[in-house]
Amino acid sequence: MKNIQITYCLFLLTFINCKAQNPVLDISDRSLNNITGAYYKDTQNLLNPFVGTYIYTNGNTSLKITLKKKTMSSLNGVYYEDLIIGECQYIENGVQKVNTLGTLLLNLPDGTDHSIYGSLVLNGKELGCDECSDTEKRLRISLSDRPIKRVADLDIRIITQNGQPAIKVELWWNNTRPPWRRREGEPIPQSPRIPAGTYIMIKQ
Repeated sequence: MKNIQITYCLFLLTFINCKAQNPVLDISDRSLNNITGAYYKDTQNLLNPFVGTYIYTNGNTSLKITLKKKTMSSLNGVYYEDLIIGECQYIENGVQKVNTLGTLLLNLPDGTDHSIYGSLVLNGKELGCDECSDTEKRLRISLSDRPIKRVADLDIRIITQNGQPAIKVELWWNNTRPPWRRREGEPIPQSPRIPAGTYIMIKQ
């Protein structure tokens, strides 16, 4: 009986020790093959400078986004990550087309359930930024317009505009298939509700 208890205790300690050894890795160490149970942590606080509320205005058209940092977001319990999450409001010619800002009040364990999410930090001129300095950090994240099943990429660069803190956002939509390549029976994709383009957004 005593031997059984000792064996059980050894098994339990081994199990706890294995669970405790799930690796904590820097988000910049991400690869295509994510490690089950790993925590991809923003150890250098690279995401922090992007946090805030930003507004672009052009007459009675405006785009507002709020970005927050979510720590240890669970991706279906497979692995964990620090990432930027956010929501947006888009008003075109005085008519509100999109408003998901209220979703930021929800505590969603999986940050990718938000409209804006991601954690890819780009260095210097990486992936097409000729005007960036060699040490500059940019952010590439996703914008999901779920009602119309469209996803965009956002490249976000921290800048100063007329002496004010701001960001330059390059927005382009993915998942678009030319009409001549559309599969039979496949619905025609709806037009994006937020236009692609470049937005200079002032920090609030």
